[in-house]
Amino acid sequence: MSGSKVFTVFGSTGNQGGSIIKNILAHPTLSKEYKLRGVTRNPDSDRAKALTAQGVEMVAGDMEISESVSKAIEGSYAVFGVTNYWENPSKEREVNQGKRIADACKAHGVKQLIWSNLPHVGKLSGGKYPNVHHFDGKAEIGEYIASLRIPHVNVVPGMFMQNLRSGISKSGDGETYNFAMPLSKEVKYPWFNPVKDTGAFVAGALLHPEIFEKATTGAPVSISQAGGFWSGTEVCEIFEKVTGKKTNFVQLEQETYIGFMSTRELGQELLENMLLVSDYGYFGPTVEKSIEGLEESIKEYYPDGKKPQSLEEFIVENKAAFWHL
Repeated sequence: MSGSKVFTVFGSTGNQGGSIIKNILAHPTLSKEYKLRGVTRNPDSDRAKALTAQGVEMVAGDMEISESVSKAIEGSYAVFGVTNYWENPSKEREVNQGKRIADACKAHGVKQLIWSNLPHVGKLSGGKYPNVHHFDGKAEIGEYIASLRIPHVNVVPGMFMQNLRSGISKSGDGETYNFAMPLSKEVKYPWFNPVKDTGAFVAGALLHPEIFEKATTGAPVSISQAGGFWSGTEVCEIFEKVTGKKTNFVQLEQETYIGFMSTRELGQELLENMLLVSDYGYFGPTVEKSIEGLEESIKEYYPDGKKPQSLEEFIVENKAAFWHL
């Protein structure tokens, strides 16, 4: 990498950050424009060492400590910020982590912040669904970033295709498979492979540097990320086509779905997360606008006029990962 612009990537050894590093390293233009810096709690891990071997500057960073975050960001032209709510579930903790990233970006004059955001379900639903903390926390960080007038864009990932590995399960007869959700079979979900396509969308944003400045006037750009929308019926049809295994859709009662989770609080949060999809199309503000917004994001920001990975392509590529086949 010969670039002079330091691009600091949080979560560099994870799905989203790792995808960004892979895509930038492989890009004929961006690899010459940006010098990559990866932030990790353990620069001596095998994953971190593998990135170092590829020319990435790996630095230690702890998002619980402001000084550590600031040191990791110092000298950066661009930053990718992401938080992991599920590592230690607490909305307050996650928001504070994101604010530390934002404050450091502001202090060091970062010119391009890419924030991994999600819709604010509480506000989008008018308070109807107040418990989706792992979405609302990220959205509140996004609002804080916008209040600081930092040049930035939001990338908004859809539902991870990887979750289907446990979401599609073998039935009691041992011959058929079930895809069970607390929504009707017609509801369409925005399925996304973050490992492959986060970096592609971020590369597309970097190739449009003018969009970062829109945030300084109070109009930040949000890029929807998914391969497309597929209904419960279509998920079953695709899985059956690829694997040859008879697959049925099962609509769960809401109380049954909640009861499958480790706590009722978690079950309620995840149920409301699903209802976001049926009522508002996930990205919002409506199902129709969600679909239109994704189509526009792919057209504008997915590089070279190509398409993100489809659900069928993912299942074909990851067939062996469905351990129960």
